[in-house]
Amino acid sequence: MTVFWRFVVAMVVAVIAIFLGVILGDYGPWYLSWLLGTGFMILVAATGAVLFEEQSDKQQQKKTGTYQNRISEKQRPLEY
Repeated sequence: MTVFWRFVVAMVVAVIAIFLGVILGDYGPWYLSWLLGTGFMILVAATGAVLFEEQSDKQQQKKTGTYQNRISEKQRPLEY
């Protein structure tokens, strides 16, 4: 089972638990905000890691002289 599917299963279990918490008690909104906040923090951390790796790779390629600009054609100015 891949990490993605484990994460999906864990999130489904968490949503079910939060749904029961909302029905059975007053702490449901806190658990909902915890779930949404945790998911958002994971997404922000993953995005930061991807950007960091991309910058690190680009810097390493520039040092070794193997850097190739991915934009092969000249960019057009914006047309309004």
